[in-house]
Amino acid sequence: MGEDRREELLDALDKLAEELGEIPTSTQMNDQGEYWASQYNKEFGGWNEALREAGFETNQVRKVPTDELLDEIRRLARELNRTPTRDQMDDRGEYYGRSYRLRFGSWNEAVRRAGLEPNQRISQSEFRDPPDECRLCGAAPDAGLDFHHWRYGENKTGCYLCRACHDDVHADGARPDEDSRWLMDAVENLIRCHAKHSGETDVRAIANWYNIPSEGLVASALSNIEV
Repeated sequence: MGEDRREELLDALDKLAEELGEIPTSTQMNDQGEYWASQYNKEFGGWNEALREAGFETNQVRKVPTDELLDEIRRLARELNRTPTRDQMDDRGEYYGRSYRLRFGSWNEAVRRAGLEPNQRISQSEFRDPPDECRLCGAAPDAGLDFHHWRYGENKTGCYLCRACHDDVHADGARPDEDSRWLMDAVENLIRCHAKHSGETDVRAIANWYNIPSEGLVASALSNIEV
């Protein structure tokens, strides 16, 4: 899957940085790393973009100081008036959420170190109790609703859709087992369907309504399509 591939690339970048004691250059990756720099360019859009995703400052030869990372959590918490999530840090913070996981072991531990209370993970029981109506078209099918995943695993997120809408969102191969950029394709499909049903194209409203983990993902999808 695409996310697994990105994690493997970023882990290799972290490993090389530890071995070198500095931020690797693309040449160093080609000479000493597990992958070619061109693979990072293809996956992240550029070498510097990959470095930022891994939590490095591209114009420095050191990682961001711990105090600066924690101060950014506190700043974002004041802006949002609540404890930020890792996805909100990715969207609106100065650093990537991955930087915190690498430094502190997990996002929640970073939040605790910043003196804040972590957000509570959605319980499994909430996923087992679907609503009566499809989140997209409003239908209440006799066959029930399907849970559509935006993220899998322990921190899974998603929303309930009827089978027809679920298939529409996954149309044209927008599935994790078929395409590494399935998530962006699926969000684009969702927005097209959503616009037909409601005409709404507000980024935050769409992200909240369908429990999409990143407003930035919605904004990118909207910029790619015509609605």
